[in-house]
Amino acid sequence: MTTILNGEAPSAKIKMRDVEALIRERIETGTYRTGDRLPSERELCEELNVHRRAVRTAIQVLEHQGLVVRQPNCRATVGSLDGRGSHDEEPASAAPQLSRFVALMMSHGTPQEEGGTGQQRIFWGMNQTLGMAGYHTVFLDLVDAVGIADEHAYREARHLQYALDQGFGGIVFYCYSYNSNRDLLRKVAGKIPLVLIDRELPGVEADYVGVTNREGTIDAVKHLIDLGHRRIAYVTRSEPLNTVQDRLQGYLTALRGQLGLDSFEMVISVPSSANYDNWPAFDAILQLPAEQRPTAMVCANDYEATHVSERLLAHGIRIPEDISIIGCDNIITKLPNGVGLTTIAQPFEQIGAEAAKLFLRRIADRRAEIVEVDCPTRLIIRESCRAI
Repeated sequence: MTTILNGEAPSAKIKMRDVEALIRERIETGTYRTGDRLPSERELCEELNVHRRAVRTAIQVLEHQGLVVRQPNCRATVGSLDGRGSHDEEPASAAPQLSRFVALMMSHGTPQEEGGTGQQRIFWGMNQTLGMAGYHTVFLDLVDAVGIADEHAYREARHLQYALDQGFGGIVFYCYSYNSNRDLLRKVAGKIPLVLIDRELPGVEADYVGVTNREGTIDAVKHLIDLGHRRIAYVTRSEPLNTVQDRLQGYLTALRGQLGLDSFEMVISVPSSANYDNWPAFDAILQLPAEQRPTAMVCANDYEATHVSERLLAHGIRIPEDISIIGCDNIITKLPNGVGLTTIAQPFEQIGAEAAKLFLRRIADRRAEIVEVDCPTRLIIRESCRAI
């Protein structure tokens, strides 16, 4: 039995793009003239009946395209149509000489991560390796909170262009807005060494560092089977990312091929954390009789494991007595009920070190073959799993 349940809620991205398109149309048709002030964010929110974040993000995108000009503490004004796309053109002056600084671009992590965050550990691994070669790592924080793709796209574009303008020696990049900025990323890769971590971007030729996601998930499922579990569900999001797909394939491979348990497959696709209050498909699973529900769940990452455990506990389902839980990444060590989380650990320091090595290799030979490195994962067993 293969069950695929999708509880994805409508995306806020569509509404943001509608706002952006409407303001652009008004600029291009002369409703808003060059030099005119735009209506305030509050006025636009009331007129268009959208959240303020949608208006703010639309204006940020239009600013990057040269259609809107903003000054500190002033209302945005309409730019010149002749300035459209000026951010994507080559500067007239010569590019600055590349420095000895290498940018690590990713989120700073969350308070849920105990001790050093994964991002900090990647930074440490990079900085140690680069320091021995006379380079230095600079952390450029990409997002305040992971969630809205259009906001990520804007901030990523600003940071990437900043690194180019300031003459950074190279960039190690964790992409959140994976459907945007491809042209800019290709431009970056053509000028300075670019190393992608965790997420590959089709169409962008750059060195890559990831982990053995498929093999790690196989190890997690095998551990549950060794404990006697036969009804094992997989909880993930529907995202076209190599990391997400590799972990899903590890789950399916463990059940179907190596371990021969293809009689029970349950892939539960859940909405983003922004829509955490609405998980109808997941909640429907919890209404099944105990003999039909999963006895264990493998989650695509530790954050999803936390959300899953909160939902289980709210329904009176105990962890691990009723359902065992496994996460992935090893950035959250305890679930909300205080139980230690079994998880598939990423070697963050090694990821940083390998990214630094690829940067140094690319500096030495810009024409070298593109390289992909997969660092090994390992299963860390804690109290969130128990034998049937």
